[in-house]
Amino acid sequence: MSHLFLFFCLLSFINIGWCALSEENKKLDWLLGKWRSEYAGKISWPSVPTMAFGEEIHLLEAPTSKSGKVQFLNFTARAWSHTTKDHFHDEFGFMTVDKNGNVTLLTTGNNGFTTYETGKLEHNKLVLTLKDIGRISFARDLPVVDLRRTFIRHDEQYLEQIIEMRTATHPRTGLLGHTRVIYTRPIIKKSG
Repeated sequence: MSHLFLFFCLLSFINIGWCALSEENKKLDWLLGKWRSEYAGKISWPSVPTMAFGEEIHLLEAPTSKSGKVQFLNFTARAWSHTTKDHFHDEFGFMTVDKNGNVTLLTTGNNGFTTYETGKLEHNKLVLTLKDIGRISFARDLPVVDLRRTFIRHDEQYLEQIIEMRTATHPRTGLLGHTRVIYTRPIIKKSG
């Protein structure tokens, strides 16, 4: 059975090619890589106790599908409780930039949500707004009706992500801050 699985995995790469970043996606170069926060994440929401959390995000090159001819970057995020180390949620998705500098982020998470977000790049800053959201019918979370996700690169070492949102019950208008995380790049120790 494992040989058959490996065979199908190999077949899936036949129509996919790895290539350098497209000129458009080079605009996201400042955001690429692995970012981690052990204790610097904070959740606040009227119906949730305020708490600290850890999170790791990756934005990495992905193979370009020859049929789609659009290069996407892989986006992953994993969050956990700062105190108990319990798993909070995962997000998986893809990000790309078009020739006009518009950024698209598509995500799906193990909380039952799928998002389609778009935005514009500024110097070391990306603000994405929700264009569409889907959710499974039996999700326990309140329906999210609006969302803004902001990435700010403060310097070579620090990246910040701010998520503001509105659900079916909070707030009536506008957005409320939901999470704020300060990430650092993991230090890679050289051997020898």
